[in-house]
Amino acid sequence: MPNKQALVGFILLAFLVITSFFLLSSTELFIRFLIGLGFGYALARASMGFAGGVNRLSRVGSAQLASALLGMFVLTSIFTSFVLYGNEELYKLNIYPINTGLIIGGLMFGFGMALSSCCATGSLTDLAAGFSRASVTIFFFGIGVFLGFSYQGTASWIKSSWITSATGASSKGGVFLPDLFLFDGFHGYLGAIIVTSLLAYTIYLLAKGYEKKLSMMPKQQMPEKLKLFSYKTLLINPWSMKVSSVIIALLFVSLLLISHKGWSATSAFGLWFAKILMLGGLEPQSLSEYTTRSVGFFTQPLLEYGTSLQNFGIILDTVIALLLAGPFSQKFLSGLKITPKAFFIFAFGGFIMGFGTRLSNGCNVGALFTPIAEFSLSGWLYLVFVVTGGFAGNAFIKRFISKSCSF
Repeated sequence: MPNKQALVGFILLAFLVITSFFLLSSTELFIRFLIGLGFGYALARASMGFAGGVNRLSRVGSAQLASALLGMFVLTSIFTSFVLYGNEELYKLNIYPINTGLIIGGLMFGFGMALSSCCATGSLTDLAAGFSRASVTIFFFGIGVFLGFSYQGTASWIKSSWITSATGASSKGGVFLPDLFLFDGFHGYLGAIIVTSLLAYTIYLLAKGYEKKLSMMPKQQMPEKLKLFSYKTLLINPWSMKVSSVIIALLFVSLLLISHKGWSATSAFGLWFAKILMLGGLEPQSLSEYTTRSVGFFTQPLLEYGTSLQNFGIILDTVIALLLAGPFSQKFLSGLKITPKAFFIFAFGGFIMGFGTRLSNGCNVGALFTPIAEFSLSGWLYLVFVVTGGFAGNAFIKRFISKSCSF
């Protein structure tokens, strides 16, 4: 039966859905907010984050989360192919350039997410249970994004691509995998799905090989098998990663259908920091001149910007997930503690992650998951460099930090 915290969670959820329906200016924004709530709930119920896939593999030799994420990439790309087939021009695809910016940005992001033990979306879902770490990471992440806007908008080594395909040329550059297989009789999507699956399977084998080499995979308690729609299954017991992966894949496709673009997160962090600067007296025109972003980007209300709204949804439904399951107060209070040294570590991790996203055009959502799901070769190359950066960051932690800080 629901406890008092769970009742608060139900009331909060109902309040958010009802008020957002009436207050948001369009049906699209309302649905995007609901999708953000869905992302937050699915990520929280399975303790599933993109950074965790690298960190768990590097720190304890567990490939379980990494394997689930790879499976989610393939499944989402299959779903996406049915949406994009023959209608590519209707969607704003995340086909990104392959260049120096992708390499440096991926390495920076991977290193930073090791220091902060989370990524962009991970910091949002961690606010409820690790408030101090997540809030520090988010604030300095926003600074990094804001300062990186000007480089993203002007530097040729970030904007131009070493290789490109026809559809990639009509986007931001880069390679759209279906362009390489137009002979397959399915607009290139059959070949693209096969290549995506082979790449995922290759990385899966490498991850499992690393896990076997370390022989350190911890034994984890599997979610209890209960009736599909029981209260405990839906609201209390952890979900399996497979269940959350399927739900996230379906939410991704829903977002693509309603907004005609994939999942992104990090530009909103830069906007949030810019709003703080505007409260301090800086004018939108000055911010626009510095960042090369339009004045309208900075003057738009936070609840009118779809990416920002989705991020708010992720934060709020993570809180609701903990309330429904019961342990919110304990986890929130335990997450308030932070040492001065940990503060600086999380701040630095957040900053280099944020700045790195501007070099690579996104984070683990915008430069990894969405491009892979939309068949951009850049996503797979970003994966290589973000994993490399993640392993380097974890090695740095082990060598210089782990004895004096808790991660």
